[in-house]
Amino acid sequence: MDHAGYRAAWAQGSIRVDIDPKGAYRYLAAQMLLPLVQLAAMGSGVGIALLLHWFPGVLVIIAAFLLPRLSRATAPAFMLKRSLEDPAVYDDLVRHGILRVIDQSEP
Repeated sequence: MDHAGYRAAWAQGSIRVDIDPKGAYRYLAAQMLLPLVQLAAMGSGVGIALLLHWFPGVLVIIAAFLLPRLSRATAPAFMLKRSLEDPAVYDDLVRHGILRVIDQSEP
């Protein structure tokens, strides 16, 4: 199914979309360079804790640990939204087996 047909079928409600949560998180983490962002945030937290005050540094370090968990929880919904907006993302997700389109009009 091409992207235009996918969008039209989604708008009509004639398809169901299954998204693999683990695959969606891996794809999202790769696109956002999430491990690099997490590493930089942890380093910033340590620097803030050592140079300024311990409390804001600890808050930044905690945020760095929570970032992947929040991303993992919201990745399927975010990838569904992105697949409806961008044909390249839709093609990537289908090619990698992360997004499966199930036709509900057939009995």
